[in-house]
Amino acid sequence: MGFLLDSSPYWLWLSVGLLLIAAETVLPGIFLLWIGFASIATGLFVWVLPLTLNLQLVLFAVLGLVAIVFGRNIQAKQKLATTDAPFLHERGQALIGKSFPLETTISSGAGAVRIGDSIWRVSGSDAPKGTLVKVVGIDGSTLRVECA
Repeated sequence: MGFLLDSSPYWLWLSVGLLLIAAETVLPGIFLLWIGFASIATGLFVWVLPLTLNLQLVLFAVLGLVAIVFGRNIQAKQKLATTDAPFLHERGQALIGKSFPLETTISSGAGAVRIGDSIWRVSGSDAPKGTLVKVVGIDGSTLRVECA
């Protein structure tokens, strides 16, 4: 047990870091990856500079926070990255502002429009079949429309 309390257990920090990174491949999320990197960095520091256990823990905590903030920034930038298909998973959002003729009458606030080869439910003021309506919003899979 004395070897675990050695003043420079760099190999322990490196091992834990590698185990955390390996666990990341099995568990969802990206959190363990950054903690693993912090553990490896702590191990490298301890290898070069023999530190007391308290200083090692403080160093690990600081490096862990820095790694998590760094990782979150990377993830945020990836979410903001532009794409050639911005509405790929949000087809309804791409329809806002466009106008279509009603496929069925809107009665009691509900009707339908044909868009391409699909029929979309719509909600809005009552209007007869064939009336041109403009999409002003979306609620789930129902388009909110107004007469154009």
